[in-house]
Amino acid sequence: MLSTITVRIKLSDFINTDREKSVMEMISKTHNDLRTVISLHLWYDNDELSSSDLQKFLKKWEGKMHFKTKIRQNSELHLDEFVFFDIVPNNISQSERYRFKYEYQDATNIMSGLNQLYDCVKFITSDKPNKRQKRNDYED
Repeated sequence: MLSTITVRIKLSDFINTDREKSVMEMISKTHNDLRTVISLHLWYDNDELSSSDLQKFLKKWEGKMHFKTKIRQNSELHLDEFVFFDIVPNNISQSERYRFKYEYQDATNIMSGLNQLYDCVKFITSDKPNKRQKRNDYED
């Protein structure tokens, strides 16, 4: 069983767009279908969003999100944070504190990153076939 995975996405690239619903639904689908505990880290740069935009977003998705969500005002990670799957624009320079990373040039490609997240978690959580032992120490 997989422990909690942290997924980090730039909030300002999909909030108040036609992609917002599909992005949030894909995160929920990953959480529900694969029975994975997701910790969602959303971030934006200082002047990209207003507080009213954030309030509307939180009210809209508050009852539908079944996973822990953090929202930050910058892209920096704390020293004790590690991201399992990072979906970021390719112009962001970031530390190497992630397991998997999906970079995009255009914000419309966020869904491709979420599809890769789904495939990755599905692979990790799926049953693997038993491999036959190749040792022959006990043969005469």
